[in-house]
Amino acid sequence: MSQFLGPVHYWLYEKIGHQEALTQAVAGYTHSKGWIKDSTVYVKVLPALETVIDESNIHGWLQGQITDAEGRYANLLTAVLSGHNDRLKDITQVCFRFGQENTLPKDSDAMQAYQAFENFFVNGMPCDRVNVVTDQRPESVCWEMSQDIHAQHWQNCDSELYYILRKAVMHGMLSGTALKLEMPDVFHYMIVRDDK
Repeated sequence: MSQFLGPVHYWLYEKIGHQEALTQAVAGYTHSKGWIKDSTVYVKVLPALETVIDESNIHGWLQGQITDAEGRYANLLTAVLSGHNDRLKDITQVCFRFGQENTLPKDSDAMQAYQAFENFFVNGMPCDRVNVVTDQRPESVCWEMSQDIHAQHWQNCDSELYYILRKAVMHGMLSGTALKLEMPDVFHYMIVRDDK
């Protein structure tokens, strides 16, 4: 990877910022419910990239930011849900509302929605090539995840929780469109037009 900041680095940093915003939304809600005492240990405000990045190690620095962001998110949810699975419904609603705050344009087609997801969610480094489109038509797009890069951050909790909550965010993002998401398992996805 180049040792100079380029568009791909800002793109990835913006995706990390979306993860931080989701963590902040969940932490704020769970703190307001009294489920955690201190939300500040889980949240982080990202300063401008060019003011903090280690330009001698751009790739490693960005990977460290991903690890930090996903680790705090996993730790937050582990703390909130351990022994309290009844809270998952509320947190899923928080994630759905977060998705609605980032809703896609009403006239988005399936490929535009897929690209919006690619621009929104952290899926490792760009060189990891995690998502692979397997079928693309005017009314739908299917993709599969080539590897589970999120599980490493969920040592104390089931990593499937990450995907349950990400699915809720995706549903929220699609809520103003004529599109729906199908997810038979954590590795396979489809966005399809739903004209009901």
